[in-house]
Amino acid sequence: MLQSLVYMSSAAEPFDDDALEGVLEHARSRNTADGLTGLLVHRNGRFMQLLEGPYDAVLSTYQRILADDRHDDVRLLAEESIHTRRFPEWSMAYDRDTDGAAVPEGFSDFLETGDRSADSSRSRELLRWFRNHPMADPMAAKGKHRRDA
Repeated sequence: MLQSLVYMSSAAEPFDDDALEGVLEHARSRNTADGLTGLLVHRNGRFMQLLEGPYDAVLSTYQRILADDRHDDVRLLAEESIHTRRFPEWSMAYDRDTDGAAVPEGFSDFLETGDRSADSSRSRELLRWFRNHPMADPMAAKGKHRRDA
């Protein structure tokens, strides 16, 4: 049996593409070593992450996130036991203008292309909501529009 959880948080300070790529590289290395997979999504200063793997590894990673001062307002949205991984590789999706440049290893195009999975679990639906719903975008609360609407 595996554990899965989804949380959302706000960045305490803005992340540029280089900083996000650093997060991606560090998280891929650490999560692989801990047997974790999932998807980390970042957009306009907000994070949503689905973590899945061994129970103890998922919970200790979440505890590290709670203690990480780069995150504000961390909220646990869903937690469940699962039989099969929904994301067999760990990846990260975030808004970035590639200008034809190669994307980093482990980058997901989830924000651009969406999700073609038939999985209708609560966790997957939360990720879809984060991608699609204007209220997930902090700029929407200020009356601005998303560029990928």
